[in-house]
Amino acid sequence: MLEALIKASPGTLSAEHLLEQAWDENVDPFTKTVQVTMSRLRRKLGDPNIISTIPGVGYQISATPKTDTT
Repeated sequence: MLEALIKASPGTLSAEHLLEQAWDENVDPFTKTVQVTMSRLRRKLGDPNIISTIPGVGYQISATPKTDTT
């Protein structure tokens, strides 16, 4: 998923597009696989958070990383 996001940067990739690129065509399109994997990827990458979620659109590599303030 990270590779796909980097290649698409500065563009945005939908969860469906990430499913198609990172898994085979038999994966359930209603699964939470992308969300769970994205959460794990963000945790592994640490701060600053370089992956942004664009509601209703998808995910992208951020031009300006966001630092977790919690």
